[in-house]
Amino acid sequence: MATDDKKETLRDKHFQDSFAMSQKMRHGLFTMPVSNAIGDNNYFPIKKARKDEEGHVIVDPRNFTTKKAKKGMGPDATFSKPVFATVGDPYKSSASVPMRTSKHEGYKDAGHDRDFKPAKDLQRKVKGDFPHMSDYVEKKKPKRGDDGAVITEPRNFLTNPPKVGEVGKQTSFGGNLPHMADPFDHRRELLTKERLEHEGKVQEKAFS
Repeated sequence: MATDDKKETLRDKHFQDSFAMSQKMRHGLFTMPVSNAIGDNNYFPIKKARKDEEGHVIVDPRNFTTKKAKKGMGPDATFSKPVFATVGDPYKSSASVPMRTSKHEGYKDAGHDRDFKPAKDLQRKVKGDFPHMSDYVEKKKPKRGDDGAVITEPRNFLTNPPKVGEVGKQTSFGGNLPHMADPFDHRRELLTKERLEHEGKVQEKAFS
């Protein structure tokens, strides 16, 4: 604790001395302003407790609160009790509902001599209210001539068979091309050559 008090005393002393030093010339210069460097107490500032005059902690207004999420699969897990529209109507399985059976000669159990057959079959043809109209008339091209011979089409495009060989490096359509060296300063040499040719054609030069 004594060390902190000593540092605080030295800090105050140097701070007061800086005001006197800023009012006079030093080293042949004009008045030097006070340094704006960061002090040693800016990295770890001391946080003051938020307390009122009575010593109680100052708290913010209470935030929104919610209840815990409900868990389960019954009516207790929903927001409200569900309402059912089938109260008093017991469930019936669809397999137990009587349907038409496929019993062989079952019509005899009902007192009939023969199975039911309709008196007449009516074939209903689906027709439109208007006749069909085609967008275009497709012309059929004859495949045979008047003498009955088959008419052949013009010869199609022909290509050479694929080349047989190995794939990979050193494979090409027309053989390996030799390497041609390209000087690095070729562009500069070309520009120099064009400039010299141009200067050779100039008859009079200014300040020559």
